[in-house]
Amino acid sequence: MVSSPADDDPVDTSTDPPATDGTVAALSEEELYAIVRVAAEDAVLGALGTLMLVGIGIVLIATGASALLADVTPISLLISAVFIGFGVYLVTSSLGVIPPAREWL
Repeated sequence: MVSSPADDDPVDTSTDPPATDGTVAALSEEELYAIVRVAAEDAVLGALGTLMLVGIGIVLIATGASALLADVTPISLLISAVFIGFGVYLVTSSLGVIPPAREWL
């Protein structure tokens, strides 16, 4: 591992980190690595979460559609409509077409 220039400076031995102005040039190599690692992890987990929710929504829509076509009773129509409605909501809110329910309140 390559040590950062801040670690090589024997003059700066204070326990408080130096104040930075928020620019990338002022960050040490370790701080920059930590920021990039967290950002990449968030991006990957966000993409996987979106794919998972879209997949669950598609399964709910398919289940509701198959139940709608299989048997036509008032109860099955209601259950199918709920499955299809929730599946459509899950897909559209996951893709950002409509806002999620937590933003409605």
